[in-house]
Amino acid sequence: MAPFATLGAFSSAAAHGAELIEVDLRRTADGVLVCVHDPVLAGLGRIDGLPWAEVGDREVVGGRVFEFATFLDVLDENDPERRCEVHLDLKEVGYEEAAVAAVLVRSRRVRVTTSSDESIAAVRRSHPTVPALLTLGRDWRGLDTADRVKMWSAEVFPFSRIKRCGATGVAAHYVLAGPVLRRWLTRRGMDLIVWTVDDDKALRRWLRRADVDVVTTNRPLAALAIRKELAAR
Repeated sequence: MAPFATLGAFSSAAAHGAELIEVDLRRTADGVLVCVHDPVLAGLGRIDGLPWAEVGDREVVGGRVFEFATFLDVLDENDPERRCEVHLDLKEVGYEEAAVAAVLVRSRRVRVTTSSDESIAAVRRSHPTVPALLTLGRDWRGLDTADRVKMWSAEVFPFSRIKRCGATGVAAHYVLAGPVLRRWLTRRGMDLIVWTVDDDKALRRWLRRADVDVVTTNRPLAALAIRKELAAR
């Protein structure tokens, strides 16, 4: 299996029947949408401050930076029936409409996750039928105590945020996907994505839950095998 978040891994997941593939999305200074998790390239600077000519094909953890269009081409090649939905994890604000439109124009389903209330609202305005889920579980490193407390409150008790921004559901780190949140979402018919679950025991636990819509993992083939095993019981 190829390293996660690489074109090889995406190709394999699509070819083996993954129903949903998540990709992290950023934008270069000259407007090119790129698939990469971290905001900074070592020795170069922030991706949103660099042109594509300097960003393209640079090595990052597990692989290289590549264009979003290339990712979509690979997906179409390995899943021509368009069975696989694209899960866009937007890392920044400002390119929501373009990112979603790039998937829809290929006649493929799409959903969006982001930790930004502003991005959720932007997706809901430009593409009201596209699911837009608020991400819970941001990195607290580098924050002072006051900011940590503020973030903790906004993520453990996100209910007013969800209503204000118009999110259609939540993408929660498994630590935050507790019974209160699950019950609140279920009662309102809203979606819940739980991320990122890689351990076999944890995958079995989360894949059994009727109140979880999607479980994301860096081990899609293992997850597919476990789900098949559970369905056979």
